[in-house]
Amino acid sequence: MGVRIKSSRTRGGGVENVRFDNWVMDGVGQGIDVTNYYLMEGEVRGGEAPVSPRTPVFRNIAIGNMTIRGARVAIDIEGLPEMPIDGLRLYNIVASAKAGMKAYNTVGLAVHDVEVDAESGPAFLVRDSKELELDRVSTRQASAGTPVVRLDRCAGAVVRAGRISLSAGPGE
Repeated sequence: MGVRIKSSRTRGGGVENVRFDNWVMDGVGQGIDVTNYYLMEGEVRGGEAPVSPRTPVFRNIAIGNMTIRGARVAIDIEGLPEMPIDGLRLYNIVASAKAGMKAYNTVGLAVHDVEVDAESGPAFLVRDSKELELDRVSTRQASAGTPVVRLDRCAGAVVRAGRISLSAGPGE
């Protein structure tokens, strides 16, 4: 693992006002993993639950100036439906991986100057998020028949100044 912040509904606690800066990662499973929806052995994924003192809170986290090469997953962000990850900022990141960026259940996610080259699937997939900002996101490796940016149920999303470089395959 590269940058990893995790908790689960049963652990509670909080992570806020932290910054990760200037990392280089080669051959990691996940380059960036931020989840308060971590499942322990025997736990099953469920829908929204009531907020309690055991509900983890993640907010105001900045992760930037990262290089991720040859990861299984470039960026994996998953908040709880009842407690989304709030105010996560990703900036100045270049990543190559089998799977790109996935982000679920966030509020105020800001992604600036991030290039994700994914072998399959969308380079950027965001679901169930509010106040999303994608600014100057790019890929050099778009999968045929797959959108580069896919947003599902993202109220208030802003996407601007993206760049997609499609290179010709062998013999083209």
